[in-house]
Amino acid sequence: MTEMPSIPSVLLELIAKYLQRNNISNFQLDELTKQYAHQSRMPLYKWWNLLEEIYQQHPTPVLGHYIGELAEPHHIHILGYLALSNPDLNNFLNCFKNFQPILQNSASFSIVQKEDSFCMCWTPVVHKNSQLSNEVLISGVLSTIRKILQRPEIAPLKIEFSAIAPADTTPYPQVYGCPVIFDSEVLRLWLPLEILHLPIPSSDPYLRKLLDQQAEALLNTIPNPDTFLKDLQLLIVNMLKIGEPSAENIANQLNMSLRSFYRKLSTYNLQYSDLIKNIRSELAKTYLTKSALSLTEIALLLGYAEQSAFSRAFKHWEHVSPSEYRKTHFLA
Repeated sequence: MTEMPSIPSVLLELIAKYLQRNNISNFQLDELTKQYAHQSRMPLYKWWNLLEEIYQQHPTPVLGHYIGELAEPHHIHILGYLALSNPDLNNFLNCFKNFQPILQNSASFSIVQKEDSFCMCWTPVVHKNSQLSNEVLISGVLSTIRKILQRPEIAPLKIEFSAIAPADTTPYPQVYGCPVIFDSEVLRLWLPLEILHLPIPSSDPYLRKLLDQQAEALLNTIPNPDTFLKDLQLLIVNMLKIGEPSAENIANQLNMSLRSFYRKLSTYNLQYSDLIKNIRSELAKTYLTKSALSLTEIALLLGYAEQSAFSRAFKHWEHVSPSEYRKTHFLA
């Protein structure tokens, strides 16, 4: 079953911030803020409708850009924490491929590299599209990249919007400082290739604390782990962040053949599938009890494509749902 297209409800903060700066009040925003105050996500169509209403109330050319540029790393949840903790932009974008559904799940994401540029691409998976929402996304991503790299001068090379062109397209090249085209089959943000390996100078204490908790949780998965098992556990945790870690990939990372890897595990009386399950279980319990991460974020950190798959697995392990477990064990 396909999940309803949705976005993090925290993004309502961007609109609230924009309206406050311009001394504008909006009843629909107030109602949505109340409605989703205790929910991590909101339907995409409500976001689109709100943007349209704001535009009708306050018709500003390229309105979505001025909302999106207010984005801070925390507006993209775990993506922001990962961004601040990665060594460079290239590493972060590899994480972004997997975690992008947190930002919005109405498009599939990919990266294309050319000789002197690279492109972040969003291919729509819903028929309808919203120019205002695309503007918020592009400007929000640009703002986040500039802030995590601490390089406000970074400029796009070209932007291709996948929505129908607005009546007046003349302000767009001036606002974005690059060529802008419309009616593209894919939403594309082109950037200089050289920024891919720029270092990310900041660190994030929240994520650092979380990673410390990860290490503690790992030590609980196997009694008295030796160097091989510690290395293996840490490798699995890192690979979970970018998807399902196959035994083949793990063996390659350890410079072992798959057969040798399985033989090595057998000396510890371990099955690979059991090891993955134990690590996921311990990390899930740590995230649920010692962090404020949403279930969607936890699912993606554990290598699940959807929250529902994580919830089913967790209930199988612990005989209660993740939400029930958090209610009775949360330590803060």
